[in-house]
Amino acid sequence: MAEAVATKWETVIGLEVHAQLNTRSKMYCACAVVNTTELEQANTSVCPVCLGHPGTLPRPNRQAVIKALTLGEKLGCRINTVNVFARKNYFYPDLPKGYQISQYELPVCEGGRLPYWHDEQALEAGIVRAHLEEDTAKLFHLADGTAALDYNRGGVGLIEIVSEPDFRSAEQCVSYLEELRNLLIKLGISDAAMESGNFRCEPNVSVRPLGSTELRTKTEIKNLNSFQKLRNAVDAEVQRQIAIYEQGGSIHQATMRYDEGKACTVEMRRKETADDYRYFEDPDIPPLTITQALKDEASTLVTSSWFELRRLMVMEDGITHEAAQTIASDPVLHRFYRNCTLDGHKAREVANWVTGDFVRLLREGPLNTEPGELSMILKLMQDGKLTRPQAREVFEEVYRSGHSTAKVMDRKDFGDSSGFDLEAACREVIARNSKIVDDILGGKDSAINALLGQVMRASRGAANPAETTAMIRKILKLDG
Repeated sequence: MAEAVATKWETVIGLEVHAQLNTRSKMYCACAVVNTTELEQANTSVCPVCLGHPGTLPRPNRQAVIKALTLGEKLGCRINTVNVFARKNYFYPDLPKGYQISQYELPVCEGGRLPYWHDEQALEAGIVRAHLEEDTAKLFHLADGTAALDYNRGGVGLIEIVSEPDFRSAEQCVSYLEELRNLLIKLGISDAAMESGNFRCEPNVSVRPLGSTELRTKTEIKNLNSFQKLRNAVDAEVQRQIAIYEQGGSIHQATMRYDEGKACTVEMRRKETADDYRYFEDPDIPPLTITQALKDEASTLVTSSWFELRRLMVMEDGITHEAAQTIASDPVLHRFYRNCTLDGHKAREVANWVTGDFVRLLREGPLNTEPGELSMILKLMQDGKLTRPQAREVFEEVYRSGHSTAKVMDRKDFGDSSGFDLEAACREVIARNSKIVDDILGGKDSAINALLGQVMRASRGAANPAETTAMIRKILKLDG
């Protein structure tokens, strides 16, 4: 019944993402950045500025500004030459000052778009703004019913990325977040580790009748720090809103939280508007002018678009999206892949090697070879001078030792099977395996693979699998 009802409605979601910035000190002071998970280590990295003591003066962190500009350039945002820092006033224990230093009317970045992949389709989401602000303290709810606060992360620089309401499902949100997270990590902007709390998202959810273009009243779900929690929370809120509309009710703009135990969203408070926060320009921080020198410094951190790399590999090379994502995410993998394909090797064959044996070896130890060696191994396979098992063995030793392919092949006596008598080897294996032969003659054709494997081992991988299979079939008179 729920599915039938849901098909009458379309989900509309916008995302607010908070990512802690990789800086050595906090946003507005020289206090070191320390994020802790144990209460015993709480409040070991605080100072009068981040605690908001009277008479202290905050000062924007230059590193944080550079990282925000880097993201803005990557997303194609409009960079505001003049930035204004504002006080966002609300009273909660995790804000020692009673306000949060943020940006409102003139953020560092506005506009822009982020392309992302979802279900093998290239989509994109609009960016409303990306602005700088400070993080709040971490609240611990203790077993005895009391609470404690850790101000170590209070004042740590955040960048908040606000999207347009361009998502139509929780799964689209996850695909976008994975792309954004990858971008932040690769540019060195943020560790973006959800499990550590330094990459959090808040979806704004509404529903409307299918075919409608109206943007209805939305609710915001606070502080979701895992993709699974995001899926569950959005699905629960969508069902809640649909049920209310189906019963003739209306949705109030509210801030919600997701109750995992009850698998439902719960209203925390009616949603505040900008007027409720009483934004005003922070009198302690003068307007920040973004100079060309700052923009140039940020530009040097922007690398090639891995979204574009993936698009080209999928659309032009014909490899799978999963393989393209793996290859584009690592410069070493991409260098080997691109060099081998430029040498004329088939993209899918190269992708299989790079995402299989190469990834495994990279995890085990340092790289000691160059793309030309892998290209040579693939050429030797193509010419029939190496079987696949031999090629894998050669590549593994070349990778670890740094020796040339020719030297490794010579040491292993690969590439020369002239001294191997294929027919004699097949007859010997057949004579030793009467049970398997009976199965083959009885119609179990797949049992030939058991004999093939033994011949391949006897030849140390030198025998050609197709020729070996043909020889076995000839000896057993299966084709006559």
